[in-house]
Amino acid sequence: MDGARPQPVDAVAVLAAAGLTPVAGYSGTGLVLLLAGALPVFWMRRAPLVVAWIGAGIAVAVPALSLLAPSVVPLPSEDALIWPPLGPFAAYAAMAYARGSRPLCRRLPVLVLALGVLSLPDRFGLVARSEAVIALAVLYGLYVSVRERLRAELAERAQRIERERLAGQLHDVVTHRIGRIVLQAGALALAAGDERARAAAEDIRTTGRETLEELRHMTALLRRGTGEGFDLGLPLPDLRPLVIDSAQAGVPVELSVEGTPVPVPGPVGRSAYLVVEAALANVREHAPGADVRVRVRYPPGYVRIGVRNSAGRPGAWVSVAGPGPSLIDLRRRVEVAGGTLESGPLEDGGFHVEATFPAA
Repeated sequence: MDGARPQPVDAVAVLAAAGLTPVAGYSGTGLVLLLAGALPVFWMRRAPLVVAWIGAGIAVAVPALSLLAPSVVPLPSEDALIWPPLGPFAAYAAMAYARGSRPLCRRLPVLVLALGVLSLPDRFGLVARSEAVIALAVLYGLYVSVRERLRAELAERAQRIERERLAGQLHDVVTHRIGRIVLQAGALALAAGDERARAAAEDIRTTGRETLEELRHMTALLRRGTGEGFDLGLPLPDLRPLVIDSAQAGVPVELSVEGTPVPVPGPVGRSAYLVVEAALANVREHAPGADVRVRVRYPPGYVRIGVRNSAGRPGAWVSVAGPGPSLIDLRRRVEVAGGTLESGPLEDGGFHVEATFPAA
């Protein structure tokens, strides 16, 4: 948890670690060394691994120095409560506040600290008390880490629910107003006697319909958890709204799903939704009356989205949507999400678009 500010309780922890130091039986250089080691506890939220390694270093250095210079750095007294005084705080900091680090990086200083305590000769009672307190500190640190992670996940879930609720309100209110504008513009285009007025009304109607399409698309992304900020490892967004919209526009679509849906990263979900939406828009524009099939497959480790259409029928009625992204832009979008895009004509005169994404 780099960057976290110290709290008042951290100052209390420093005083507790410093208060346990004199009763360990130290004086002179040993006392100064342990008192200096207690000060970094104040920054255990900002630099938990540094504090943990300082505690581990003291646990190893003091017994070694006592062998080299026993008169300068004597071993702690058997009557001391725990040793080293900052040991429990160092172990707790590594477990509770180093959540972004790898498990080995968190556990290694605690392991060195525990082994350093075991190196004390003829101090069985002190060693047993110290190891028990360090173990309790590790367990409590793990509990705090899990509690904070769950609290963050619950807050993130609450934000997602609120975002979906706002998306629904946005869709209901704005689409109603824009829909009225589109209807009135269409009526004005039919009733206008002047060619310029008719063209202006038709332009308003077309712009309004494109706005409705974009709003429907963005609302679907928000509701399905694939908008910005929703990179939570969710399944692919529901493609049924696109199928329904395409059928209402005059292009029936067959949707099939093969395999068990798996969670995918947010960019993959957004890109997959865009691939299907753009492919169906291109069918309506270039192959009206075609038979279309959208196929979603889940091979091990991948997600494949395929859209195939037969040759169109001239004269078939469709409600043409606004132009979608080009294949070049679509391929770039897929590649940014880590996937690949294949497209090309079929032998029966149709066309196919297939995107492959990594599931992890």
